Amino acid sequence: MNKKIFLLVILLSIFTGSTIFSQQKILPGNVQEPDFWIKSKSSGDAYYWDNLSKKEGRIPLNTQKGTAFNFNPSISFDTVKDSLILPLGVESKRKQTVFMVYKVKDSLKEQLLWTIDDTKKTLSAATNKRLADLKKYNYQSYSEKVKPHKANIHFFQQNITDTVAKPSILNIGLKSKFEKLPTAEFSGNIGEILVYNRVLSGVETQKVATYLAVKYGISLSQLEIKNYLNSSGQTIWDIEKHKGFESSITALGRDDVSGLLQLKSSNMVDEGLFTMELKSKTNKIPDNYFVFWSDNGKTLLVKKQEQGEPVGIDRQWQIDFSGTSDLSLDWTFDPKYIKGTLPQDSYYWLLIDHSGKGTYDEANSQYIKLGSTSSKEKLNLKDFDWDKQKQGTARFTIKTAPQMFSRVWITQADCTLSTSGELNYTIEGGEAPFTVTVKKQGSDAVVKQWSQTAKSNSGVKLSSGNYDYIVRDAKGNLYSETVFVADKQGTFPTLKPEYKLTDGNALMLDASVGLTEGNYEYQWYYEGNFIDNNPKILVDQAGNYELRLLSAEGCKTSSKIAISSDGKESLESSVLILYPNPTVDGHYTIAMQFAKKTNAEVVVYSPNGTLIKQKQFSQIENYIYEDDIKASSGMYLVKVSSDYGTKTFKVIVK
Repeated sequence: MNKKIFLLVILLSIFTGSTIFSQQKILPGNVQEPDFWIKSKSSGDAYYWDNLSKKEGRIPLNTQKGTAFNFNPSISFDTVKDSLILPLGVESKRKQTVFMVYKVKDSLKEQLLWTIDDTKKTLSAATNKRLADLKKYNYQSYSEKVKPHKANIHFFQQNITDTVAKPSILNIGLKSKFEKLPTAEFSGNIGEILVYNRVLSGVETQKVATYLAVKYGISLSQLEIKNYLNSSGQTIWDIEKHKGFESSITALGRDDVSGLLQLKSSNMVDEGLFTMELKSKTNKIPDNYFVFWSDNGKTLLVKKQEQGEPVGIDRQWQIDFSGTSDLSLDWTFDPKYIKGTLPQDSYYWLLIDHSGKGTYDEANSQYIKLGSTSSKEKLNLKDFDWDKQKQGTARFTIKTAPQMFSRVWITQADCTLSTSGELNYTIEGGEAPFTVTVKKQGSDAVVKQWSQTAKSNSGVKLSSGNYDYIVRDAKGNLYSETVFVADKQGTFPTLKPEYKLTDGNALMLDASVGLTEGNYEYQWYYEGNFIDNNPKILVDQAGNYELRLLSAEGCKTSSKIAISSDGKESLESSVLILYPNPTVDGHYTIAMQFAKKTNAEVVVYSPNGTLIKQKQFSQIENYIYEDDIKASSGMYLVKVSSDYGTKTFKVIVK
């Protein structure tokens, strides 16, 4: 018995516009020809099955309850009164390929998708979590790294030869009358079902899967099917051009042979996080025109990330859009998905890299002010030029900052020459003239101060070290940033620039290995925040790390280290993030995420070990804890203990 199973998980939102498709026969992916093709349709508030099948089956003709599925209709399947029974024929050789687009109400509960039955026995069954061969009682779980999503494209193929030919049927959603299966009956919505009486080839599978993925906002599994193909077999999304951006792949576009016109979409992984809508001034979307976007799969937690930029989220998106004078995109973003503590009187800003390279350098990137962080209103961009540099691709992310802030970048110094480093900056927002002040960090002594009407300046001379950079505009708006000017010569550690966390295991980084003898000072930073001053640190979370090393000769060097993850998690893993650090007023936040519910405790100690505060939590799994240290400036220890171990943060209160 040869059986191949794939679970394709993607999210995408769709709007079906009215247009006249070509006279060629419409088939999903132009793949000949499904025995059963059943779609959900709607007319006003009434929903019904649109049966485009060449074979007859038991398919309800009456109207149904339904709802939108990525801006397409879907049937709210009621197993008490509904049934879909599709005869597969009477042959000793059973060859089928099945696609089913569904969305369950509860993704954690195992629910039955279908059974294949003969006259006396259930031969096989599929749930939203696994496949079962009930003749041999073999079970196979779907091979996905990610947590189960509510919306999926289920894909199944079989090629079986029986000794005796018997009639068999595909029974959708209902429990078997022959077997007492432990799973619940299906509870959710069904968008579309396709059944072929043969095993499709790899290219055929990709073409059909692409049609369904684009239509229903569901990303194809990058474990099996990598690229997206149109009905002509041409690659319209290539994984090799999107390395690191393989999550939540979503699209808009038109493919007449498939009967596909998707003008509005939102990925089903974070349904409603943001929506793109494709518009045409002439109401003519070209055939086989597509817009794709995907993300790097990182969090939506707001925190400090890199020097010289405001706080923001780790998640970035890559969009592929070739703009024309006729075509444009509307973008809507729901900030309710953003996590973390946001400062008062701040705004969401879109940071877009028009070059598509993801460097976000000042020459190719742009900040666009969106809505206030205190508002719950969705953020909108109408007819925005996503293809400003005509590259056909761009990358973007979300930042939070006041209505006036500054972007800072540093030219490194020479430790043998004073004032050989450079401070460069561009002011976003605000009203001229601007007063710029530079102080040594932690000191009131002014190093330099001047006034200017321009919004940028390059080449302000500084020696290596830590500085407070402060800007005040004509209306009294104030923005400050702590910056580090490094030396380009000096002592550097032998650490590699990139490491990967595997199987949820932590890494030990030792900056002292390979250094010549001498006295060194170590400062470790994670996402722009100080975390430790020891040569060794235990790294248990992906992100951007920095080691600042001060040698006895007075040279201050900086080494950036990128930590990635293979996406796998240890069953005993947990994620703990404390921010901001340093904290100006003592306020800080701890984001806690545990593999399972656990009791936890947060304890704060003074520099001399005196207990300051203690807080206990009962059975938490994902929790945001906000607190403050009401004490004098200095370094404090914040210890978080749980069933998954203990982690201690060194928090600096300015």
